[in-house]
Amino acid sequence: MNLKKITLAQAIVVFVLNFICIAGYFKFVLIPHLSVAIEDNRKTMDTLIEELVADYKEHRDKSYIDITNEYVEEYGINVYIEDSTRKVLYSNDPMVWDDKSIQYSSSFFQNGDDTYLIKLHKNMDASSLPIINNFIICEIVVIFILVLLIYESNTKRIVMPVENFQNAIKDYKFGIMPKKVDGTTEIDAIHNNFVELTEELETAKAKQNQMIASISHDIKTPLTAILGYSDRLINANLSEDKRVDYINRINNKALILKELTSEFDDYLSCNIKETLKLKDISVDDFIEEINSSFKDDLKEKNISLTINNEAHGTTIKADSEKLRRIFGNTISNSVRFIDKKGSITIDIKEVDKYIEFTISDSGPGVKEEDLDKIFEPLYTTDPSRKISGLGLSICKEIVETHGGYIYAKNGKNGGLSIIFTIIKN
Repeated sequence: MNLKKITLAQAIVVFVLNFICIAGYFKFVLIPHLSVAIEDNRKTMDTLIEELVADYKEHRDKSYIDITNEYVEEYGINVYIEDSTRKVLYSNDPMVWDDKSIQYSSSFFQNGDDTYLIKLHKNMDASSLPIINNFIICEIVVIFILVLLIYESNTKRIVMPVENFQNAIKDYKFGIMPKKVDGTTEIDAIHNNFVELTEELETAKAKQNQMIASISHDIKTPLTAILGYSDRLINANLSEDKRVDYINRINNKALILKELTSEFDDYLSCNIKETLKLKDISVDDFIEEINSSFKDDLKEKNISLTINNEAHGTTIKADSEKLRRIFGNTISNSVRFIDKKGSITIDIKEVDKYIEFTISDSGPGVKEEDLDKIFEPLYTTDPSRKISGLGLSICKEIVETHGGYIYAKNGKNGGLSIIFTIIKN
């Protein structure tokens, strides 16, 4: 249950319980006692009006107004007197008698030949009733108990999770990994999201450390060779043939460094989806361009290139530069593992809403358990570590950015096949 629902539920519970307490107190305690108090007040007024009329009769020599004033002052009552013509002869508080709902006692008395109507009202001081005070005390106790219950509930559901979350953040600053908590509130969800975030950060940090170590390793090997050969060129008396040989070796190692840094740059640039520039591309034209770009170079390395296109007349929406990079990285990767004379085959066909490209080589293939790993950054099956292992990772990034999928499989007769798809236009 989220915090909004919890707060609403608490408000409803407080209202309902308080209403039940008030209603029960009114029905079973307050109303019966008030009924008794009202009846006692009515009897008091009846007694007072009888005494007042008796005084009128007993003290005829005294003004009835004076007598009435004495009662008003002594008992704190309201008196109303009118004659037979309904003329108001006495009213100490006219506003009282405008209220038609008040309780009063009335009587007639004879004075000479005239008859008078007298009404008497006495305010009932409810605050003086113990039952009213008890009700106020009861209400305070009920509210106090409900507040304690809400405080206890919120402490468990809000305060403690917030404190745990704060402690988890503080611990993480000192390298202590936070742990997930059991709970269904938003704070618990935020806590668990924070835990997942820290796990992702640690994974990213481990990958960064791995990348740094890999970069260091990959660069250190050719750089050590370059330093060694250059040192010999500077300090040793070499023949012209030996000098040229060392210069060529330095050049080859420098080219390896250039390839490594270019591959890292490609990997970083491919991580940015915003660099994608989509346009309509004819499959026929694009494959012809790939054939022209690679066939001669592969022929020089005694590698044949065969293209089987079954998707004539189709178009795809893609970034042509990044799409060429997929073919370049994959073909270059295949060339590294083809010994002497070999072959590379490119098959193109339509599969549902995709154009499927398959690039197969005649190399040694990959162990079955490594097929899913070859697309991971920095993973390589090259024992000499002459490549950084980012080429196929770049391909995967490009394909998935285009909304396609990519995977690898070993051929029945050996070799590795890289299969990827691009959505048809």
